Amino acid sequence: MHHAFDWQPFVKQHWEKTPARLALPGPILPVDQVFQAAISACAPFRHGTRFRALPDARFFVEAARLAAPGTLLPGEDDASLESFSRRASKHLDGASFQLHVEQPFMFDFALWSTLRDFLRGLLERVGVPVLPMATDLLLGRFSRGPYGIAKRPHHSLVTLVLQGRLRVRLWKKLWGSPPNETEDFDRHLDKATTLEAGPGELLYSPSRYWQLEEAQGDCMAVRVWIPVKGSRPTDAVKDVLVGLLEARQAHDERVPYHPYPWRRPRKGAQATIPSVEQTADTLHALTREEDVQQVLRLIWARRVSACALEPVPPPDQAPPLSDLDRVRKTPTVDIIRMKDPSGLWIWAVNGHAFPGPNEAVGQRLINALSSEAPPCVGELCKLARPGPQREAIRATLAALLRLRGIHVITGAEA
Repeated sequence: MHHAFDWQPFVKQHWEKTPARLALPGPILPVDQVFQAAISACAPFRHGTRFRALPDARFFVEAARLAAPGTLLPGEDDASLESFSRRASKHLDGASFQLHVEQPFMFDFALWSTLRDFLRGLLERVGVPVLPMATDLLLGRFSRGPYGIAKRPHHSLVTLVLQGRLRVRLWKKLWGSPPNETEDFDRHLDKATTLEAGPGELLYSPSRYWQLEEAQGDCMAVRVWIPVKGSRPTDAVKDVLVGLLEARQAHDERVPYHPYPWRRPRKGAQATIPSVEQTADTLHALTREEDVQQVLRLIWARRVSACALEPVPPPDQAPPLSDLDRVRKTPTVDIIRMKDPSGLWIWAVNGHAFPGPNEAVGQRLINALSSEAPPCVGELCKLARPGPQREAIRATLAALLRLRGIHVITGAEA
């Protein structure tokens, strides 16, 4: 378990201002567990190529991506990053290589929650972004990142070096002239700020900076891209509207065609494409429905409870609770509660949302779950009147258990 990190000096001095290298009070993510997560993420790709699937694994040799790396990817026979690197380097005759895994922790709750808890202190000071953050894992032996310059437009970048050493060269550049493959990077690197970090250190790059990454030997690092500019609410609303629109309208996959050559319509007729106009009318109606507002509230509750670290791990396969089970709120988890204008109370934990009890019953339940003496399920159900309210508490406890918001007291803790 890592020690608490005070983000306040960093935010005051560096956030969206200057690059930084920070020493952390302890390790954030366990190296062995992260490497095992990489093996799990790569397992499907060892048997073929997957498209539009997360986690996504990409293997690069020098600057070229291998479409089907197969057994070059890490597997169960690789005991560590070093053993994997030796095997891959031998197969590639010593060529530079890098494995890039997008969203490596979306099925590993322990790693995901540890990273989320670490970043929570930062978001408590700068706010939770409207759009989700993105996480990727880099490992291998690479003298220069295969993409050349590492950049997601309008995102700040936090890099945790887990193993080896990572050197980054950063320079400020206006958005109007992004670099391209033929650009002479040396003229930028001459003026670049160079930072180098090892295990237990953090590198930070503001959104206005481009950076070039170089590994010093075997290296493994986790990058978190935090949206800070250009992250307007329109993107979040657009995604919701498109999803509702596709669910509302039936599509036959045919592309609408307009007559050609164009002829002036007969008197009284209009030159229209019915399917396009119907879509516009449906979208116009959707923007005035309460469904859109409710979906946006659900998304926001989930995002806040996840600290915007998405996608989130799926719920746990928890056994049914008995009246004698003693339960307690998980200390590192925030339970978000939000009242919808319809009267529904939205509860969210660890990136998942569900309907929960009203304010009075909900507050009593949270207080009891946070008490020093863990209550049993039967006692908690008595916090509400007999009937539907008690059943609502029981359903809420079951949901909280599946979503890891509470845990059953066992062993020495009991």
